[in-house]
Amino acid sequence: MVLNGDNGAFDQLVKRHSSRVRGFVRRLCRDRDIADDIAQDAFILAYRRLYQFKGESGLDSWLLGIAYRCFLQHQRKQQRWPEPCDDPDAAVNDANTNASALADHIDLEKALATLNPTQVAALTLNLSMGYSHAEVAEIMALPLGTTKSTISRSLDKLRTLMNAPPLSGTGRS
Repeated sequence: MVLNGDNGAFDQLVKRHSSRVRGFVRRLCRDRDIADDIAQDAFILAYRRLYQFKGESGLDSWLLGIAYRCFLQHQRKQQRWPEPCDDPDAAVNDANTNASALADHIDLEKALATLNPTQVAALTLNLSMGYSHAEVAEIMALPLGTTKSTISRSLDKLRTLMNAPPLSGTGRS
C-alpha cells in the first residue's frame, strides 16, 4: 500500500491516473514537456501528502486538484500565462485525421487559447472529463456559483468565437 511506502503501489497509482492528470495539465499549459514536469511534480506532492487524502472525493479528483495547484504555482513562477497555440499536437485528444475534423479541432484550440487558464480548466474538467460542477468546484477550490458562472461564460465566449448557436443542457451540473 502507498501509505506504507510501497513504491510498487505508488507506481500503480501513477500508471492508473497518469494519463488523466497529464492530459489535463497539457490542456492548461499547451507544452508537453512542461506539462509532464508539472504532472510529475503533482504525483510527487500527492505521494508526500497521501496521508491527507480522506476519501471524501475520488482519488482522481484529489490528484487533479493537486495538479491544478502545481500548474498555478508554475505559472506564478513564470509570471506569465501560456501563449496561444496553433499546433494541433498540443491538444489533449488528437483530432480525427480527416481534414474537416482537423480544421474544427484547430478552430477549437484557437478559441480555447483566448480563454484564461481558469476557464480552460473548468471547461476541460466539466465537458471533456465529465466532472460535475460541484466536482469541478472542489478540484479547483472555487465556490460552486463561481464555477457554474465560469463554465457558462466560457461556453458563451467559445460559441461566439466559433459562431455556434447556444446549446441547451451542456455539461454536467
